[in-house]
Amino acid sequence: MDGFESLKNNRSLTPHLIVMDMSMPCMTGIEPRASIGRVAAAQASCFRRHNFNAFCGISEIGLPKGSLMVIDSNNPPSRQSKSQNHPRTREQSGSRRTRPSSSNRKATDTQDSAGASGKTDSFAMKQLNERLQKSKEFMEDIVDTIREPLVVLTEDLKVRYVNVSFLKTFSVNRWETEGKMLYDLGNHQWDIPKLRTALQEVVSKDAPFSDFEVEHELPRLGMKTMLLNARRITDIHGDRPMILLAVEDITERKREIKDLRVLCNALPQLVWIADPTGARFWYNQRWYEYTGTTLEQMLGWGWRSVHDPESLPDVMERWRESIAIGKPFEMVCRVRGADGAFRPFLTRALPTFDSNGRVDGWFGTNTDISEQRKAEVALQQANSNLETRVKERTAELERRTSEVLVQSAQLQELSVHLMHAQDDERRRISRELHDSLGQYLAHAKMSVESLRRADAPEEERQSFSRLVDTLDKCLTETRTLSHLLYPPFLDEVGFSSAAKWYVEGFSERSGIQVNVNIPHELERLPDALQLALFRILQESLTNIHRYSHSQSAEIEVELSAHEIRLQVKDYGQGIPPEILERFKSSGSGSGVGLRSMRERIIELGGRFDLQSDKNGTLIRATAPLSAPTGTASDKQRAESRHTQINEAFEFIRALKQSL
Repeated sequence: MDGFESLKNNRSLTPHLIVMDMSMPCMTGIEPRASIGRVAAAQASCFRRHNFNAFCGISEIGLPKGSLMVIDSNNPPSRQSKSQNHPRTREQSGSRRTRPSSSNRKATDTQDSAGASGKTDSFAMKQLNERLQKSKEFMEDIVDTIREPLVVLTEDLKVRYVNVSFLKTFSVNRWETEGKMLYDLGNHQWDIPKLRTALQEVVSKDAPFSDFEVEHELPRLGMKTMLLNARRITDIHGDRPMILLAVEDITERKREIKDLRVLCNALPQLVWIADPTGARFWYNQRWYEYTGTTLEQMLGWGWRSVHDPESLPDVMERWRESIAIGKPFEMVCRVRGADGAFRPFLTRALPTFDSNGRVDGWFGTNTDISEQRKAEVALQQANSNLETRVKERTAELERRTSEVLVQSAQLQELSVHLMHAQDDERRRISRELHDSLGQYLAHAKMSVESLRRADAPEEERQSFSRLVDTLDKCLTETRTLSHLLYPPFLDEVGFSSAAKWYVEGFSERSGIQVNVNIPHELERLPDALQLALFRILQESLTNIHRYSHSQSAEIEVELSAHEIRLQVKDYGQGIPPEILERFKSSGSGSGVGLRSMRERIIELGGRFDLQSDKNGTLIRATAPLSAPTGTASDKQRAESRHTQINEAFEFIRALKQSL
């Protein structure tokens, strides 16, 4: 009938709660539920036939008797049974009966009482059986939900029940297993004498067993490794002992463990595995080869026997600390080999965790670092030897540097003396040219002019005029050469006038336009300073005329409270980059002029800067106003000393050639 009659009854009975089986062949649970939803004050509950966990909970709701309506497609309640169980129906039917006469009432009451008692006992028994059946089905539902294969055996080892996981795992049907002897299942893979003895002891002696390993090739499944756990249970119907057998397929786990052990045996390290307490139960082959021990000797805490006794207490303290808090362990331990020698090993251990986050084991390795330690010792020794050699070499270099500094100081002094000597010699030659040769030439001119005759022939007068012109030119060149060697204005009127006079003459002789900008407030400078600035100005203009091919130049003097700066700039082709770089880095590669300019300004404690590119060259010399000759700072002296050794003899030779 598929519950259609019960659906009609729900409209007339108006129950408080309707429990409905959804396993209907002709309708789904949606159709009756929609029909029930139209009944006022009715609560609908859907369940599958074997889900008695939900069904048994209905009895705890506390509804009045007769207010429960069950829609079951396999056993639909009749209209009469529902009328008898529902209070309103009984009241309505009782009100329609004819009241019995007083003479027959007693007999009728006695018969009704006996009938009611019998009906009550029958109804109670029926309810008890139903509840027992429901409890059984409820337990079967639970067992079928378990993922682990389960088998219930009778005392003579017949299969009474298998759960769904067993059927899926071993690819069998229920009719192939239930009621059959355990040893006849499949290809007799369970026919193991040792297993039969263990199962019989479970029944007879109530001796459960666990982790009974079975390895067998199953039909369509191949070779399988399983762990069996068994214990005795009692049938609730007959008090007869039965066996609950749990099967766990560990084939994949065994394969992974085998692969892991193969991998560990292939490693050069010593590998071991410990349980959560730190007791070791497995070592790789390399451990036994190195230590010369056996598994029986090393099980548990036997590994302590091959550790260095001196460091073992520290190792144990650190190891127990890691176990207590589950943190990784790392430490260098000395482990004894089969030859009796202790070698350093870097020991590391990592915890493994279960699904609840608890430590369920430890995986550790010992790596031999003896060669590394030897290499470290050798490296330390090499470093020590290197440091010793570096110290020796440094001392030698310091000694040589000291000698070089002494020589450099001597060369510096020699260079200064040479420049001073050059200036003195130029001053002397200038005076000789001006005072001696100039006077002789002037006297010769006057003597020649005194010999002029008024009646001399024209040819004689022309020759006489050419001789006088030649003497004038000689006198002019002598005075010019005298001034170039050492301008007399420098001592008489100072740097400003001498510089302007020299620039005017340079422009006339070279044809180069030179702009001079010298402050009017520039007073007379110290002799050494004004001589150095004049020589730098003189050498700069000479280089412009010889090398730059510039048509113009600019000279600017800047004066501050403590220093003076001379800047000479041209717009020529510039200094080649490689020569400029060598001059800046080592002071070499250039002519004597640039080196002498730098030496002069550094000797006064000043700074010399040279910049040049394809657009021209800039020379900048800066010196303190109060620094006397020979007061260059130590830093400035050090900057020039490394170039003076290579320059000294070249400078001397060039100086001799110029003289």
